[in-house]
Amino acid sequence: MSTKSINAELFRQLSYIADDENCMKKALDYIRKLAIQKEKAQPLTATDTLAEDIVPYRTKEELKEGFNQAFQEAKHYKDGKLQLQTWEEVYHEL
Repeated sequence: MSTKSINAELFRQLSYIADDENCMKKALDYIRKLAIQKEKAQPLTATDTLAEDIVPYRTKEELKEGFNQAFQEAKHYKDGKLQLQTWEEVYHEL
C-alpha cells in the first residue's frame, strides 16, 4: 500500500469519527504517542495505553498564541474580512 493511499484511508477513517470529540482526542493521543515512539525508536506494544507518557509539544505561551490567532481569524471571518478554505481545499493541500 502506498503512502498516498494510506494517507487517504487515514483521512477517510477520521472522517467517520470527526463528529465525536472523545474519539478524535483518543486518535490524536495515539498518533502523538506513535510519533514519540518513532523518535525514540521503541516498538509499540499492545498493552500500552493511549494517553500515558504523552509529552506536550507546545508551551503554554504557544498555546495561548495559537488560541488568540484562532479567535482573531474567527472574528475576521464573522466580520466578512476573511474567506475560509473548504474541507476539499484543505484536504488537497495535504
